[in-house]
Amino acid sequence: MFKNEDIPTSRRKLGWYEVDDTIYINKYHALENCANNEIPKWNFHDEIYSSYDWSNEPSDDLYELYRKRAQQLRDEYDYVILYYSGGIDSHTVLKSFIDNDIKIDGVVIYGSYSTTNVLSNIEQRTVALPYMERLRQEGKLYFPVFELDNVNHYNFHDENWVYASGHSLSPLVYSYNSFWKDPWMQNVINKGKTCFVRGIDKPRVILENDTWFGAFLDSNILAGSPTGTLSKNQDWDIQEYFFWTPDMPELAIKQAHVMVNWLERHMNLEEIKTLTTKNKDFDRARYNKYADPLMFGKYISQKPGEDKSYFSLTKPKFTNLWHKDMWFVESRDINKSNYDAWLAGLQMIKQKIDPRFFNDSMVDFTLPTEIQDVSSILCGSIGCWSAFHEIKKYTV
Repeated sequence: MFKNEDIPTSRRKLGWYEVDDTIYINKYHALENCANNEIPKWNFHDEIYSSYDWSNEPSDDLYELYRKRAQQLRDEYDYVILYYSGGIDSHTVLKSFIDNDIKIDGVVIYGSYSTTNVLSNIEQRTVALPYMERLRQEGKLYFPVFELDNVNHYNFHDENWVYASGHSLSPLVYSYNSFWKDPWMQNVINKGKTCFVRGIDKPRVILENDTWFGAFLDSNILAGSPTGTLSKNQDWDIQEYFFWTPDMPELAIKQAHVMVNWLERHMNLEEIKTLTTKNKDFDRARYNKYADPLMFGKYISQKPGEDKSYFSLTKPKFTNLWHKDMWFVESRDINKSNYDAWLAGLQMIKQKIDPRFFNDSMVDFTLPTEIQDVSSILCGSIGCWSAFHEIKKYTV
């Protein structure tokens, strides 16, 4: 269990949990140590973000802030590598480098394979790889592109793997934590100070008691980063969130103002309350129909509130079992030891952690019988909020 002084400085940049003045990197360690109806506090640099005046909208436009963030990463690291899914978040990150002639040292396109080793990630095939080909034809593909799939999907040993994963216990997410073992990754890491950039995430704005707040929710970071024992690797396998960073708080603050200003001009009070609720009935997919065009409209034709005008995978139905994990479940007889270890970890979590910390089980459940016993774990733990930062009073 890594806590307090054991946690590398670079890993703290991605947030941490607090229970009784003890800091935990792994959420499940934090949940195990909650008593008397406590809920872990997720500290996403509350002190730094609270030191800024959120009511003061930064004067730079969003795309200038994206440029500054890209340059900031370029100046800090010897090598900058982007995890690129083809989604609009990581696409905006890539464009922030390319459009501003800021060097990027590589792109990692990652997904999953079927049990027959045929590429099955449709987002990768229909969006990410075709865009790389377009860059090649335009003479802009000056960086290496590495397709990273399935190289460490078979690394489950026993139930304690849950303490090495991030917020999500998806088999695919766990495999992400071992990408650094790949020879290509090793070669990059050994060349100098390297960061791996993730396009996390859209702002969350909440209207409560006629006051706008901005805040960070841990469950927005499903792909996340290694925790527990694997967090020790973070001293050299450093991961950076592009949009959420204590190194440039004004970026998230500007995004929050853009969102709030548009909602006040185009929606009535009741519509806004429904869209921005912090409660469990929050509809993330609907919220993103507004957030994506407002945050990244330079790169998409989608208008606020409309459906996406480009292909994108839907959000996972289960926090801890994704579309891309289904090959793992379907091949459970072939990969029995790995599957059994994964399932044992979910069962251990169910036994050790109070059920109040997990979301309700789904009604329509068609997965294998043995998984139904841990359906609440598959639905994921309740989200933990950072501090709420006051932006302004609601304006009619």
